[in-house]
Amino acid sequence: MNLQVVGIYREPEFSPGKIAADHAIMDAVLHHLRRSGAAVAAVEAAELEPLAAGSRPDLVLAMCQGPKMLKRLAAFEQAGALVINSALAIRNCYRDLLGAGLANARVPIPEGRLIDTGVPLDPGALRSLDLAAPIYVKRGDLHALGPEDVQRVQGAAALETAVLSFARRGIPRVYAQQEVTGEVVKFYGVGDGRDYFAAITSADRNLDEALSADLARAAGAVASTLGLSVWGGDAVIDGARLALIDFNDWPSFARVRDQAAHAIARHCLRRLGQAAQPRQLPA
Repeated sequence: MNLQVVGIYREPEFSPGKIAADHAIMDAVLHHLRRSGAAVAAVEAAELEPLAAGSRPDLVLAMCQGPKMLKRLAAFEQAGALVINSALAIRNCYRDLLGAGLANARVPIPEGRLIDTGVPLDPGALRSLDLAAPIYVKRGDLHALGPEDVQRVQGAAALETAVLSFARRGIPRVYAQQEVTGEVVKFYGVGDGRDYFAAITSADRNLDEALSADLARAAGAVASTLGLSVWGGDAVIDGARLALIDFNDWPSFARVRDQAAHAIARHCLRRLGQAAQPRQLPA
C-alpha cells in the first residue's frame, strides 16, 4: 500500500482543556492506518506547509477549525485528496450555519434563533422563543471556548444584557436556543452512524435499545446533512422524547476512543477504496 496520510491536530485555541485528548484520538486513528500499511504523519495546524505543486497526500484527517485552515483544507480537496472532515462540513458546524443545518435534517431540536449582536434586539424576530422561559445564549461562530461563551438567561432584559456582553467581546452573532429539560446524553458517530455510534448518558449508563436507535438515526441524518464523516454532539432525553442540542465536527471521543479510532480508520480506508486490499486493519 502506498497510501499517504496526514493528520492535522486541532488548533490549541479551539481546544481549551482538551489538547491531550484531541491529540490522542488523532494519534489512535493514525496508529491503525499505519498498521494497515499506510505512511502517516501528524502535524500541528500552525506548522502545516502550503501544498506543494504536484504533490498531495491521499488522505487528510482534519481536526482543525479556523478559517485559515479551512482554506488549506479546500486546497487539498481541490488537488484530489480525500479530506475528513471536509472544509465545508467543518464550516457547517459553526453556529451561524448549524441551526439551519439541524432544521434541514428534520430532527427534533429546540427552538433557536441567530441574533446579530451589533443591532438592537428585534422582538419580531424572536417571537418563536419563549422569553419567559430559560434560554441558552451561545457564541455564534465556533463552539464554546470558555465558560462565558454559553450563558443561561431568562427574560427579555437578561437576554439583551447577554447579547451586549458578546458584542463587547467582538462576537458579531449569537445563537439563542430554548432550554429543554431532561438528561444530557453525549453521542459519537462515524459515517452516517452505521459505521459507528455510541451514546453515553450523564450517569455513564447506556440508553435503552429503542431510544439509542432513534438517537442514532437522528444524529446520522444531521451528519449526512452537514457532510460530516466524524462527529459527535449532545442530546437531551426526557422519557421517550429526545432533542438534539449541539453537533460537533471530530470530537475527542475520550470515553470511547479505542472503538471510535478503529471505526474511523476503517471508514477512511473504505472511502479510499482500500477495503479489498490484502493488508487491512487488524480485527
